[in-house]
Amino acid sequence: MGYLEFCSNCGKKNQFGAKDGNMRHHCSQCGAIHYENPKPTATLICIYEKQLLLVKRAAEPGKGMWGLPGGFIEKGETPEMGAERELIEETNLQGKVKSLLGTCSHFNTIFGDILLVGMEVQIEDWSALKAGDDAAEAVLFPLEKLPNLAFPCHEKIVNMYLEQLKS
Repeated sequence: MGYLEFCSNCGKKNQFGAKDGNMRHHCSQCGAIHYENPKPTATLICIYEKQLLLVKRAAEPGKGMWGLPGGFIEKGETPEMGAERELIEETNLQGKVKSLLGTCSHFNTIFGDILLVGMEVQIEDWSALKAGDDAAEAVLFPLEKLPNLAFPCHEKIVNMYLEQLKS
């Protein structure tokens, strides 16, 4: 992952080392810390008659594997706005966020640290379902017969949903 070679506060060259209890890039001149924060994603659980909507990934990471619909939350979006936009882009469906399920973090070799925000989305009309954007397919799978998912965090978010059903 890239870093800021020069301080965005004073313009002096940054260094890497211990600062405020962690190893990080910072400016020795003005003390500014240059955080490398995770990139947030909206990761969606969409259920229709005890079936879970999955998309086959058309691009790396996980190309050709099944995963939950979703993607990066854009600048200026709330997590809910990002979820609704990603749903349209990947499945051509419109929906509203029903509940927040939880979060999961992992390091991705392409994008760095990722923070997945799991959300259950309610879809009223499933008739427009079709793969789009970076999804090769969009398919409903019975909850009891899900394929292997592309990422451990997708599995964890599915399990969060299943645990919520039990309570």
